Amino acid sequence: MCLLPVDDYIALMTQAPTSARSTLRHHDREIVALALPAFGALVAEPLFVMVDSAVIGHLGTTQLAGLGVAAALLATAVNIFVFLAYATTGAVARRVGAGDLAGAIRQGMDGIWLALLLGAAVIAVALPTAPAIVDLFGASDTAAPYAITYLRISTLGIPAMLVVLAATGVLRGLQDTRTPLYVAIGGFGPTPRSTSPWSMRPGWASPARPGAR
Repeated sequence: MCLLPVDDYIALMTQAPTSARSTLRHHDREIVALALPAFGALVAEPLFVMVDSAVIGHLGTTQLAGLGVAAALLATAVNIFVFLAYATTGAVARRVGAGDLAGAIRQGMDGIWLALLLGAAVIAVALPTAPAIVDLFGASDTAAPYAITYLRISTLGIPAMLVVLAATGVLRGLQDTRTPLYVAIGGFGPTPRSTSPWSMRPGWASPARPGAR
C-alpha cells in the first residue's frame, strides 16, 4: 500500500466505490494491528532499565552511577546488533510473500544462529576487557567497580538478548507482532517484585573488593 498525499487520500475516500473504501479500511486495520503490539514490545527494554535504576537507586548514588555507565554500554551493544531484527524481518517476509513458508523458517533460524554466534563473541571480548571499556566511557574511580560488575553480569545475557532480537524479526516477518509483546510483558511483570528484595540485602551496597578490576 503506497502512501498518498492527504488531499488525494481524502478524494479517494469520498469518490471511490464502497468496495475500495472497505479495502482501504481493511489495510488500515491490518497496519494498526501490527504496529501497536510492535510499539509495545519496543517500549519494554527502557522499562527494564528503569526498574534496574529504581532498585539500584536504593543502594546509593555511586552504584546508580555505575549502572548508568553499564546501561549505556549495553544500549550501545543493542543498537549495534539491531540489524538482527530488521534484516531477519525483511528476509522472512520476502519468503512468506513468495509462498515459501519453509524457506522463511530457514531464514529465521539462520538469523537466530547468527545471533548466538555474535553473542558468544561479545562475551569473549567483553568479560576480559570490561575495565578498559568502562574507563573508555569516563567512569569515575568510585563508580567504575560497580559499572564493571554490572556490565560483566549483564554481558552473560547478551546472547539471549540477541536471540530475542532475531526471533522478534522472524515473528514480524510472519506478521506476528503480538508474541514479542507477550514475551516482553511476561518478562517485565515479575521483575520489580523479584529484584526489590535483593537490593535490600545486607552487603549489596558494599564497594567492590580492591583488585576486582
